[in-house]
Order: sequence, then structure tokens, then C-alpha cells
Amino acid sequence: MTKFSFEDKLQAVNMYLRGYGSNTVAKVYKVKNHSNILMWVKRYQKYGIDGLKVRRPKYDYDGNFKLNVLNWRKRHKASYPETALQFDISNPGTIATWQRKLDTKGVDALFTRRGRAKHMTTNNNKQAEKSELSELERLRAENRALRVENEYLKKLDALVQKRGHRKKNIKSSKN
Repeated sequence: MTKFSFEDKLQAVNMYLRGYGSNTVAKVYKVKNHSNILMWVKRYQKYGIDGLKVRRPKYDYDGNFKLNVLNWRKRHKASYPETALQFDISNPGTIATWQRKLDTKGVDALFTRRGRAKHMTTNNNKQAEKSELSELERLRAENRALRVENEYLKKLDALVQKRGHRKKNIKSSKN
């Protein structure tokens, strides 16, 4: 359950838009961090009233979507809240969880379903085709992730080399 109702969020956003500061609004509505107020305002400005609504049941994102979100975040060097706003994900912590799974368990962890496994279907041929297709999708997504990671590491290496080159020039100019 969320701590703040839709009505509370809407009133807080309206108060902010009327000119009150985010710290003042946070105090009035007993929000611990004023950045939550700013995030509600951004969601409201981008998605309207629907951006403030509590979603039920919980969304179940597929592995490709999760991977796309994480790749976008890495490419744009965006924070979790910025990424959540970009992809209309109501809780930035969701993206942080995906990142932790990716870092600790690899790409496959993004494609696992939560909850209990569903019972086997009676038509094994359809299931075999579906698993082959999902395997292909998983491999494509993993390939995309590795390409992005490779580009990222190349850029990082270039920056490190550039910085090292600058330090050598500074040292040689002092002598």
C-alpha cells in the first residue's frame, strides 16, 4: 500500500503549482523528502492526473522492456527517478531492483517471472515453439545489453586514457 493517496498527491501538486516551495509542501503533507513532491509535479506535468494514480494490480514488465529501460538509463546517464519518469514507471525503486538483479544474477534474471510457476499446458508443441521464441528474444536482448556495455566500457577506457595523458603533460610541464 502506498503511503500517500491520490488526493493527497494532487493537493500537494496543486499547492506547489500555486507557488509554494517543495520544502513547504513537504512539511504540510508530512512528506519526508521534498524531492518526492518534485517527482509528483513532474509526473503530473508529463502524464496529467493519471501520473499520480496508484496502479493496481502491480504491473508485470517483460524482460525486454526491463532491459530497454536499463540500457536507456546507462546511455543517458540518468538517475532512477528520471528514468522512471521517462518510461512512466511509478516507483523508481523498481528500476533499482532490476539493476541489482542484472548486476548480481545477469540478464536471465530480468526474464524470470515472479510468483509461482504456472501449470504445464496440455499442448506441448505450442509451448516448445513459445520457449524457442522466448529463448531467441532473450538472446537478442542479451546481445543488445552486451553491445551497450561494450560501448560504455570503450568510452570509459578512452576517458581514462585521456585523463592519464593530461596528467603526464602536467608532470612534464612542471619539470
